[in-house]
Amino acid sequence: MKRLFCLLGLFLLMIPLAGCASPINATLETPFTLAPGQTAYFSSEKMNIKFIGITQDSRCPTGVECIRAGDVSFSIEILQNGVKSPATLTITGGENAHMAFVSQVYTLAAGVSPYPAAGKTIKKGDYRLTLSVSKSGQ
Repeated sequence: MKRLFCLLGLFLLMIPLAGCASPINATLETPFTLAPGQTAYFSSEKMNIKFIGITQDSRCPTGVECIRAGDVSFSIEILQNGVKSPATLTITGGENAHMAFVSQVYTLAAGVSPYPAAGKTIKKGDYRLTLSVSKSGQ
């Protein structure tokens, strides 16, 4: 019985860890892909970028005729020099749409997948954010 309680306790401790995505090492100007909750670490910049998740997705699904292409918005959090900077960015356009966000220091090029299809629901955890980060003005 004692062994059963130990195994149950260990299992309960592992549940919160199951949703954690491991951080990836990223480099400037090299595209990388993040799952919701996952973080990219740039050692050269001493910076983290975390993909919080999709905040809305109104893109026109494939197989449907729409008046406008729609857009998808996502939240990220940038941590650098102990300062957290949350941002919600929007990509407008069709299936191959990407966006670029330019700050004083960095340019972020982003794309979101998968693209919606008629009659199919995308689960929040199935989204992926592909980013490429470069220094602004380079």
